[in-house]
Amino acid sequence: MRQSTIGALARDTGSKVQTIRYYEAIGLLPAPERTAGNQRVYGRVHRGRLAFIRHARELGFPLEAIRELLALGDR
Repeated sequence: MRQSTIGALARDTGSKVQTIRYYEAIGLLPAPERTAGNQRVYGRVHRGRLAFIRHARELGFPLEAIRELLALGDR
């Protein structure tokens, strides 16, 4: 599994670092693992979930609806 830093994830997905941190803070993205130096590392699950959130936002879904859709997918 390829892991990446928050900067690489932001660059690869066209997101802003602040947006990724916000999605983590409100629980849309799971907390990432951390290195021994306390740096966040993101994997395939984070990348896929972020892509879903971004696409849903582009379609006009509010964050609460996205939260519900993610919860359904997690079951």
